[in-house]
Amino acid sequence: MIVYQLLNIIIFIVGLVAVLYLLFRLFAWHQGDARFVIEARKRQPFALKSLTASTAVFETEVPFKNVGKQLGTIMDFYPRTLLPYEQYDKVIVHSQLANKAAERNDGYWESVIINPGESGRIRVTIELVSKEGTIREDLKTFPDMPIDLVYQVVSRSEWYIHKARITLKASEVKRAMEQA
Repeated sequence: MIVYQLLNIIIFIVGLVAVLYLLFRLFAWHQGDARFVIEARKRQPFALKSLTASTAVFETEVPFKNVGKQLGTIMDFYPRTLLPYEQYDKVIVHSQLANKAAERNDGYWESVIINPGESGRIRVTIELVSKEGTIREDLKTFPDMPIDLVYQVVSRSEWYIHKARITLKASEVKRAMEQA
């Protein structure tokens, strides 16, 4: 009889823990999390910021937003250019990314907490350096160049790394070089 009562108590405790766990998970789900969206389609066109005989520097701004229910921290943010030399080998590409709200010129992304509904802008700078010293000639055949914007987020859930993609289009480069 005592064993039967003990077994009932153990089953009750296990059931109570399971119900409390499910209630906690439901509460956490309802509270939500941070969710960042990089609005790559709303980026400004790349603009030519400087031009020398051997170097062309292009910049754009890309909006981002926390569309989640909780604040989140963007811990790291960097650009990754995708231009293999098999595709195009006339220039060396340097890229840099900065938070427009906390400008830095050293290429370092300072961690930033973004509240729900808050938005911001990033500045992406691409420097193209001619291998032979004639950037105008080299950029006549420049192809579309994808750029991954890679970022690490910390919020209520475990940290994660995500990316969005923008493209420095050949047509933008050509138009800028014609106007320069």
